[in-house]
Amino acid sequence: MSWKRISKRYYYPLLSLALVCFLLLTSIGVGEAQKNVSTTQPTNLNSTQTDSTTYIAQSNNEALSAPDVTSIRSISPKELYVSVPQSLVPENITSYAQERLNLVVTGDNFPQPDNSLKNKIAVKIGNPPDVATTSNIRVAEDGKAIFATFSNDQLRKLSRGTHPVSVEVGGNATSIDPQITEEQLQVKVMRPVSGLTTLIVFAIAAVVTLILVGIIYALATESKKTNLASNSLKKSNQKNLNSLEWLLLDRQTNTFSLARTQFVWWLTIIVFGYLFLFIGRGVIQGIWEFIPLSGFAYTFLISLITLVTAQATSTLRGSKGSGDVNPTWSDLVVHGGVVALERVQQVVWNLIIGIAFIVILLVTYTTASSLPSIPSEILVLMGISAGGYIGGKAVRKAGPNISQVVLWGEPEDYNSDPQLTLSGEHFSQAGGVIVQMVFLDENKNEKPETRIEVKQDNVCTLEPDPDNPGEFCKKLQISFNGLNALPEDQWLVWLHDFADNFTATRVKITLINADGQRAVWDGTNPVPERRKAPPLQSPY
Repeated sequence: MSWKRISKRYYYPLLSLALVCFLLLTSIGVGEAQKNVSTTQPTNLNSTQTDSTTYIAQSNNEALSAPDVTSIRSISPKELYVSVPQSLVPENITSYAQERLNLVVTGDNFPQPDNSLKNKIAVKIGNPPDVATTSNIRVAEDGKAIFATFSNDQLRKLSRGTHPVSVEVGGNATSIDPQITEEQLQVKVMRPVSGLTTLIVFAIAAVVTLILVGIIYALATESKKTNLASNSLKKSNQKNLNSLEWLLLDRQTNTFSLARTQFVWWLTIIVFGYLFLFIGRGVIQGIWEFIPLSGFAYTFLISLITLVTAQATSTLRGSKGSGDVNPTWSDLVVHGGVVALERVQQVVWNLIIGIAFIVILLVTYTTASSLPSIPSEILVLMGISAGGYIGGKAVRKAGPNISQVVLWGEPEDYNSDPQLTLSGEHFSQAGGVIVQMVFLDENKNEKPETRIEVKQDNVCTLEPDPDNPGEFCKKLQISFNGLNALPEDQWLVWLHDFADNFTATRVKITLINADGQRAVWDGTNPVPERRKAPPLQSPY
């Protein structure tokens, strides 16, 4: 029998068998699919029934397990005061009283403590690694509250500020009531700060401030060197100013400027206060963030506007009188050697407010989140005080400043008519100006017996001020010929001594304007000059 015939003979039986197997496998797959569909996606009727059954089962499970779940709801008190001071250096805890601080935690299902680890309760305050833990627990009979007791030794690890509170039962953290946020389960720890810690923070802030001031000081020193190198009038007997004094110096009058001093005063206070609070808050409270200025921006703005306005007023109205030869701190309250009350009140209020700021900062920095707030009344007062100071500069007349002193002729030659000329600015014209002269010893101390006051007949105006021709002049001439400030038998001797002392820079000349402002010269700056030919006398 050939292969062809065999294939034809069994073709249909084999085809029928394959069809039966295919249908069988298909029915099994459909059955499995329907079973899966019925399990995962039931019909509407069955779905309702299944959901209801599942919900009831879950509710029953929760109801059965609820008594075994411990949760916390609130804590009290919200603040704990620890009598042990917080310090940056280790301290002996035994030197402080061992106080007990109680913390009440409310919740549900707190187990009664026993010797088993399962029911052991621990209350913790803080975040690792600084955590205060206590097992000294008492549980309420209804299991809805626990009373935890902490000692100073346990709480000394905590820094000032807010710390979270957690409860562990059997080594496991308890749950938190869903309606309670973690922020509500926090306690604020209040602790004094040791004096040594305050001193350390103060020292750190002071060092950083001094570094900043040192940079400005170095810049001022370079400016001073540059200025002195080109200043041919510098003499060895002139007062040597440090760089801070040089920074506060008004070059035109050779006096300390109140506006400059006020600006530097507040700049230093604000920089130090900001650094002190920034460092102290970070070290003690663990909060490192920018500190709000709380109105001190206005204080700095007032001092800056005062400085700019004072300079503009001096330019428009003229500078104050130079007063004494060398700058002194009295320049802050005097105007050309005359005490000015508007300057006094400006100095007083700046000192009071500045010192009060430092005191408040030192007392409150442990809890402060910003620089001490300045009341609006204080800001208004500072503005009024600054306005009074600027107003005083505006209404007061300009004061005298001496820029050149020349002795003409030789006093030994009585026929040469020796004369002295004073040059500068804002001199009252002859008739309203007073000139006083006195000799000095080697230590620059006055010799009272040599003092004279030049009378008006010996003073004449040489160069009127073009800006104020009827009031001020730029050059005055003093004639020694016929000088009658001393008796006739003494003035010639005085005149000889004057020439010698003038050359040796041991003569002090005081020029007093009609309004009382004065300028004093003692040969320091400017240096004296000697010229042989007397100037032409042309008073106008």
